[in-house]
Amino acid sequence: MNDEMMFQQMKFIRSRTVASLDATPDEVATVIPEGFNNHLLWQYGHIYVSHEILLHSFVKEESKCPPHYLKLFAMGSKPADWGKEEEIPSLEELRTRLVEQPQKIMDTFGGRLGEIGEKPFVLGPETKFTTLGEVLGFAMWHEGLHQGTSDGIKRALGLKELFKIPEKN
Repeated sequence: MNDEMMFQQMKFIRSRTVASLDATPDEVATVIPEGFNNHLLWQYGHIYVSHEILLHSFVKEESKCPPHYLKLFAMGSKPADWGKEEEIPSLEELRTRLVEQPQKIMDTFGGRLGEIGEKPFVLGPETKFTTLGEVLGFAMWHEGLHQGTSDGIKRALGLKELFKIPEKN
């Protein structure tokens, strides 16, 4: 799959994530419904941080991700572990980062999706990704997984609107 096709998919998937965030009322963004470990704000932050960690670390390049985001949103983190001193971003701040991230990914990794990482990204005994494009494909699948979790959280909170798709002019 070429860069253009991968980036088209990435932008579409991200537009759905942003549409989900746009339909998230501030007053429920940090509510954790029964049966869940995280809330909607965490889901959106985790999507942003996961792309940063997966892509940049695979090719041993430094990410511009704010360091405190790693503690808040990396794999294995959860709001129950956040201290009162934590600098928690707003939905609007996360929205800005999520909207800007695809262009930054295209600028940084365009023409490089065939690049082989220093070591493979291994997911279990039968799955190993060796190229940056494969890792991006995984990151997009992972984003969709968290979109589904966000939908589940919204349903558990009784929200009817899952997405707010902007109207075309």
